[in-house]
Amino acid sequence: MAKVKILKKQKLSSLSTLRKHEPDTKLLRDKKLIVAVLIEALLQNDLDTFRDVLIAHLRSLSKTELAKKTGLGRRTIYDLIENKKFDPRLSTLSSLLSKIAA
Repeated sequence: MAKVKILKKQKLSSLSTLRKHEPDTKLLRDKKLIVAVLIEALLQNDLDTFRDVLIAHLRSLSKTELAKKTGLGRRTIYDLIENKKFDPRLSTLSSLLSKIAA
């Protein structure tokens, strides 16, 4: 049986083939679409999708304007976005969702 030739030095994968995924901000700012997805996620009892869509939508908005509209502090909004343990109060969620749906 013949020996198989193996390269001694493995090639590194090219960094040019890897691209960072940038979400479409136009879709994330579409209130009707976001509300429809959030309602569907709640109806399906899919809280992970609800959390991910809500956080992605909040990241696409101006936190200062959102704080003024909702009456929440900017720090509260940033904590909601950055906190890995997503456990907001019901009053916080109702403020955010009422302004998103309006």
